[in-house]
Amino acid sequence: MQNVNVEEDLRQLVKDARWAIWAFVILNAFVLFLFLADGLYNEFVFVLLFIQAFLVLFWLGPVFLYQVFIKKVRLKYAVYRALASYKEALAHFSW
Repeated sequence: MQNVNVEEDLRQLVKDARWAIWAFVILNAFVLFLFLADGLYNEFVFVLLFIQAFLVLFWLGPVFLYQVFIKKVRLKYAVYRALASYKEALAHFSW
């Protein structure tokens, strides 16, 4: 019974990580489109780039490092965990 819960948690983690990757790709494609249309001086482009940089540097990085160095999990699982937390972080922003 315990094995089924672990497998289900892992499936959900991978699903959340894939969702986060697609959200990251779509958001950055949108930023690229705005950048090409108006340039870097568009306030919306600047804010989106700042949010993405903040999330990568101060959210994904520390979550990944915590998983690897403190919890001693494998790199693949740490990447999945960090990306799943990215999905949670995006839920906190009011778009």
